[in-house]
Parts: sequence; structure tokens; C-alpha cells
Amino acid sequence: MDASDPQLAGLRARGQEFPLTLAERRAWVEQFNRIPAIPYSGISVSLEDDRLVHVVLAQVADHHLGGLRLRAVNGAVLAGLFDCALGVAGTLQFAGKRAGTCELSLKFMRGVFDTPIDVFGACAKRTGTLAFVESELYSAGKLCALASGIVAVATDRGEEAIW
Repeated sequence: MDASDPQLAGLRARGQEFPLTLAERRAWVEQFNRIPAIPYSGISVSLEDDRLVHVVLAQVADHHLGGLRLRAVNGAVLAGLFDCALGVAGTLQFAGKRAGTCELSLKFMRGVFDTPIDVFGACAKRTGTLAFVESELYSAGKLCALASGIVAVATDRGEEAIW
């Protein structure tokens, strides 16, 4: 699944364009994907689209699974995937500033069993210090969960760049 999939038309239409060129987004995400938690968790992040963040969990490992004696992906893992997609979508709206997720709301609609797991995130609206973000999670192409949140600029740390 990629950002051109018709299922993503609504999210893409609501999403604001990233204020970075493709080359700048590629450089940013290359560094982001080197943060130890990203490869450790088995995910990858792509910024090839000019409005959508794409987070992929290509393979589910035993440590991704939840309880209830099912082979479903744990809700905490799904929350982490959403936080990644929403956080990146919002942070990119504030190039060169520290920002992070300060609110996250999840709606689980069905269990997540199949790979790949694709999560797409977009910034629907931004102010000078806040980005209102939305995300959709697909398992093998089927919509399984939705999320929304707020990303805020970290004013207590000044204007120090992330990288």
C-alpha cells in the first residue's frame, strides 16, 4: 500500500503539504530511521509523499503480539505506530524546532493480524505552535484503526534544532 491508494484520498486531501522539499524530507527521514527505537521496533518511515507520512511494520514478531490468546498485534504496539506517524507529520510542520505529541486519541475498529501494517499520518491544521494530526492504520490493505492527536512545539527548550 502506498500514499496513492484510493482509500487514502480523504486523509491526503485534508493533509497539509510539508514545508520541506523531497530532498530535505529524505535527509530528515534518513536520520530519523537511525534512531535506535525505529529499527529495534521493526518499523520504517517514509516521506516520499508531500502530505503523508508512511510508517510500515512489514513483519510481526512475537514481541509485537498482545494477550487474549490471539495472534493480534498488541494495542500498545499500534499506539506506538500511530505516535510515530502523527508525531512525524506534526513535527515536520515546524522545521528546525523541537516538537512532540502531546495528545493521542485512538479508535480500534478490528483486530490487526496481517502484514504489512501501514500507518499513514497527516497534519490537518496547524497554528504557530500546534499541529492537529490524523492517522489511519491498515492491515493487509484493510482499515483497522484511526487516530488523531496534537503535536506541540517544545518552547521550554528554545529554538534548538532536532538534528
